[in-house]
Amino acid sequence: MTRCPVCGAEAFSYTEFLYETPYFGNVVVSTGFCRSCGYRFFDVDYAESGNPTRVIFKAENGEDVSKSLVVRSKTGSIKSPDLGFSLEPGPQAEPFVTTVEGLLYRALDYAESLKALEPESARRVDEFIEEVQRAIDSGGFTLIVEDPLGKSVIIPRRPETVRIEPLGST
Repeated sequence: MTRCPVCGAEAFSYTEFLYETPYFGNVVVSTGFCRSCGYRFFDVDYAESGNPTRVIFKAENGEDVSKSLVVRSKTGSIKSPDLGFSLEPGPQAEPFVTTVEGLLYRALDYAESLKALEPESARRVDEFIEEVQRAIDSGGFTLIVEDPLGKSVIIPRRPETVRIEPLGST
């Protein structure tokens, strides 16, 4: 037992261990619980990093969209210049694995939320939603994933639709 960072009681249990994961490599899993105040702590952090990378994916059709995977670490950013959106990691960013289609549906969910928060932007948001829905069905866009720790990647249905390069090159 150690001192709880919240209530100060000597009732905080803390555990940390190394875990090997697919895609992200070795991670450090940390958990803690205070028996006095109930404070809980959970975190996963990278034990190692790769080289900074940029992954450029060209979705040429609907099957590229529905059958290619996006693996985004908590340090990866995702953007589509063609569709006009970006997903930047914040301090509490969570890693995820989804299909490109799932990522685009996530963008649609964000757009719907924006429309509710900013009704004056509704027309522009509706145009964005229509464009993304067309992209889900037929492709025709580029997705760029950049990660300073090199932990994010796109696993394409067809290898010729993706290019990986060092981050910092153009």
